Amino acid sequence: MLNVGDIIGGIYPSEKDGKEYWKLIESPISKIVINKSGAKYYSKRFYPLDVEDVDLNTSSIEDGVDKGYIFVREVFHLNNVTKPFAERWIKYANENPDKDLSVL
Repeated sequence: MLNVGDIIGGIYPSEKDGKEYWKLIESPISKIVINKSGAKYYSKRFYPLDVEDVDLNTSSIEDGVDKGYIFVREVFHLNNVTKPFAERWIKYANENPDKDLSVL
């Protein structure tokens, strides 16, 4: 489980001047709410997120660094492993827009 102040983020498509590109959206966790229906991370940039989902996304990306895969349109913890990996992927994806980047 993360703490208040930890940075979460995700890779999302955007558009500028008619060109599509990928960008990293970041936000610190502002509060964590735990109740009988589960635990949620809150931030200013994202809707309330299930703690289990964010933590699973984070561990999956950390495990996938050596395998070369990353999640897009999903929120994960931006730490010293996931953030540089996400930034490298975004740079590659934006420099190679014609490459098939998805396995789905």
